[in-house]
Amino acid sequence: MSKGISLTRQLSVAMAALSVLMIAVSTAAFYVAYALLERWRIVAPIPSETEDTVEVDIAITLGIAIVGLAIAIALAVWLARRIVGPMGAVGEAARQIAQGDLAARVEPLPEAQGETATLIADFNAMADRLERMAKDVSTWNAQIAHELRTPLTILQGRLQGAKDGVFPLDAMLIDGLLIQVAGLTRLVEDLRSVSLADSGRLELVLTEVDLAAEIEGLAPTLRSMLEPAGFALALDLARGTIRADAARIRQAVLALVDNAYRHADPCEIVIRVSYLPGGMSIAVDDDGPGLAPGFEEDAFRLFVRGGTSGSGTGLGLSVVRGIARAHGGQIAFRRDGMRSTFEIRLSEELI
Repeated sequence: MSKGISLTRQLSVAMAALSVLMIAVSTAAFYVAYALLERWRIVAPIPSETEDTVEVDIAITLGIAIVGLAIAIALAVWLARRIVGPMGAVGEAARQIAQGDLAARVEPLPEAQGETATLIADFNAMADRLERMAKDVSTWNAQIAHELRTPLTILQGRLQGAKDGVFPLDAMLIDGLLIQVAGLTRLVEDLRSVSLADSGRLELVLTEVDLAAEIEGLAPTLRSMLEPAGFALALDLARGTIRADAARIRQAVLALVDNAYRHADPCEIVIRVSYLPGGMSIAVDDDGPGLAPGFEEDAFRLFVRGGTSGSGTGLGLSVVRGIARAHGGQIAFRRDGMRSTFEIRLSEELI
């Protein structure tokens, strides 16, 4: 692709043309004005004995024009370099990134001021985000492969064993295989939900939802999961409706309770529905240990786990955040004494 005329040359030509034009217009205007004034007898005609002086004036004017032209070109070159230098550095870094060097950055330049300094800062911020996203994608691919490997290995081993007659193909074996299939299904659905939410394409079926009724409907399922492990479930539900996707709300609550079930010691898990100014909230709290200090933001990223890294896929909180954001809301974590709380805040002004 042709690079065209350089910015330095364009500015130099423009400044030179402007200088010549201004001097020409000023000189012409002076002589035209004097001629008109002479014609209207406002001023006396130039005496013949001063004609040599006029020629000197013209020579001086031309000299000033030449000096002005040189100064204009010098200023144009100086200005162009202050602009072209930072832009050239940004262009070079952009080419390096296009070739795969995501670590390329633009070093701060003394001549970069104002908008060019802002351009460099914005470019470096964009490059930082691109590099971080590329690393995240690489990590996610490895994590997805890791999460798929275990259930697929179990399925392959059990089915091969059943084929070879090592395992009897009875109800117990089939139940075990179905558990692995359910785990794979949940993993795929969680990945799909997060992907759609991040791209802003998570479809919601919005209706007037009674949050308390939805959670009461979930309670038997939750208790059947929690009570054998020594947990108790308590509900503190304010009555009221809000425009939301009931299925997605249930999915988010299940994920939060499952997170507490996997990471907290046996305790009482409380689900609360409360009114907020302009909306409602769903909170799930337990006796901790909660999130480590400084880990609050990272906890909602894909495949990021806390201290008990061997439990869960690291997708649950990412799914909850995606659902909350799709509803125009947010999720927050807070610690109150020994209690740890995850809270989904929903606005009445939904989509």
